Amino acid sequence: MTKRTALLSAVMALAAVAGCYTGSAVDANRGPGGPKADTNGTEPADENAGGDTRGDAVLAATGLPCDVAEVLTESCADCHGARLSGGAPNQLLTYEDLTAQSEADPEMTVAEVSLARMKSSKRPMPPTGRLSNDRVAIFEQWVESGMPKGSCGEDPADSDADESAAKKDGGTKDAAPEAKSVCTSGSMVPAGSPPAATMKPGKSCIQCHSATGAPAFEIAGTVYPSLHEPDDCNGVSGVKVLIIDAAGNMMQLPTNAAGNFMRVTSFPRPYRAMVVKGNDVREMKTPQFDGDCNGCHSEWGEKGAPGRVMAP
Repeated sequence: MTKRTALLSAVMALAAVAGCYTGSAVDANRGPGGPKADTNGTEPADENAGGDTRGDAVLAATGLPCDVAEVLTESCADCHGARLSGGAPNQLLTYEDLTAQSEADPEMTVAEVSLARMKSSKRPMPPTGRLSNDRVAIFEQWVESGMPKGSCGEDPADSDADESAAKKDGGTKDAAPEAKSVCTSGSMVPAGSPPAATMKPGKSCIQCHSATGAPAFEIAGTVYPSLHEPDDCNGVSGVKVLIIDAAGNMMQLPTNAAGNFMRVTSFPRPYRAMVVKGNDVREMKTPQFDGDCNGCHSEWGEKGAPGRVMAP
């Protein structure tokens, strides 16, 4: 049994005992991509034949938020990449690819048709089976947010050059369509509310407590149902944040009525994090040292985070 498989098995066992998890939404055996193109003479031979073409796909995945680009390059680009294979009719790499009108259904964009196929039980994409719920949720949230443009995979020098040119002409760089920030719960914490565990959802907990001399947290944050939600908006209650520390110990942090979670006891780092809701799991792939979750997962994201800590 691999270390990762053992870890996920432990997550399922712990969550099941807690009454919040009865099945896995994380495929521990999923590889980084789908089936490889057949190179036994059915594809034109070139220097990359039979090799991993994902590098080309990543370089071409421009104009998209990084989490969306990751879903597409890791799960779709083997067929819909820079080099089409497996009968794929189009590329799914760039903002322009995704927002184009679908030839299969002219009333929908390519992204909307792709989302429908990802969620289809009869004709799923990838054809080997449906993606994990957390990956579908990332793509679905982006589509429902109006498909805002991103900059993942772009050369910052090019972006800076565009900005400088625009300012020289007395204007500003064309703004990409922006996602909307909405308080999904419709419930805001009133200004001036007394200190409590449900105070100031969405704000940087550890930074605030450190500045005001309030009790210190080792890790704290807020879970929301969508990627962009304003500060002081109540998040999702009743979900669990699972923390796996550097020693392999697992901690379970339930969210309160405001969607806040917290821990005051120290633990070895780096740590891994997962949000569990019923049968679904959203896993943070990269080990972390910083426990001030809302410091990165702010309304519009900081330090590479796309936005809020989001429930699966």
